[in-house]
Amino acid sequence: MENKKDEQILDNGPFYHGTKADLQIGDLLTAGFGSNYHPEIIMNHIYFTALQNGAGLAAELAQGDGNGRIYIVETYREIRK
Repeated sequence: MENKKDEQILDNGPFYHGTKADLQIGDLLTAGFGSNYHPEIIMNHIYFTALQNGAGLAAELAQGDGNGRIYIVETYREIRK
């Protein structure tokens, strides 16, 4: 499918975020922290996906101790591409 600039892509989710961080219900994902893969790189965006398996892979690849975790995320404003 071609993605044209004037077309609006709608995806109501659910959306997933994979990480090793121990998040709690209500925690806000924000940019400005180290990457899950290269902590020395400060991220200016948040990654999330509509694919649960994609989030699982991201969780397993994330650096740090502990188990990979997959969280269902809710957006609170418009998603920018």
